[in-house]
Amino acid sequence: MNMKEFTWQADWNMKRKKKPNVNTIRFGDGYEQRQSDGINNNLRTYDVVFSGSEEKIKAIDMFLDECRGVTAFSWQPYGDKKGLFTCGEWDETKKTGYSTLTATFKEVVA
Repeated sequence: MNMKEFTWQADWNMKRKKKPNVNTIRFGDGYEQRQSDGINNNLRTYDVVFSGSEEKIKAIDMFLDECRGVTAFSWQPYGDKKGLFTCGEWDETKKTGYSTLTATFKEVVA
């Protein structure tokens, strides 16, 4: 199966979030023991914005529709390494001749 590649570049105001998955056991007197939850416990999440012509935004919307929030796609964010991502939610704002699409890309393994 060929991996779909997301080739559009996000606007510069994208936001990267990281929240490592950690198992924590709390003992008395404030003592804690922490352990990473799995080998891929620090996956990236990006809040991205794409703006431009209605045709460009329509093409991005169609790509995300085809993936349906299930199929992972390859994407390389600015200044970061390429990875596999899914997008389960996005929205579009239309103006005359100009549109904006905002989405959340979550890194996945597999």
